[in-house]
Amino acid sequence: MPRNQHPIEKTESFGQVLKVQQVIDFMVLSDLLNGQRYHSEMEQFITQTFEGVGVNDAYFSSRLKALAESGHVTRHWDGDNRYNRYYQITDSGVTYFKLMLRELPDRVKRAKRVYDRFETYIQKFGSMHLK
Repeated sequence: MPRNQHPIEKTESFGQVLKVQQVIDFMVLSDLLNGQRYHSEMEQFITQTFEGVGVNDAYFSSRLKALAESGHVTRHWDGDNRYNRYYQITDSGVTYFKLMLRELPDRVKRAKRVYDRFETYIQKFGSMHLK
């Protein structure tokens, strides 16, 4: 068969199904709906919610910085200790949270389908005897 005679249409790319940053942003903003939180409190909240699966500290810090720079959260230091930084959600953050609340359920369903298909594909190789 000649190349690309019957191409399969790509409707999405893997990176668009569900992004880690969307998960982190949603978790942070949902936690902040309950009031101000320290960086470490939010990190622990995520780890607890996902039963021990946490976020790389540098990546988490960069997401918090991005949320602050986009106006979705404000951040303040508690006293002189630079490690006691706490965050609060803004009106813009509430709007962003509501948008994600509408979009993420469908994205999570698509991600589950993709991972289920990948798991099925991996299982094809389960009985292979590799050298």
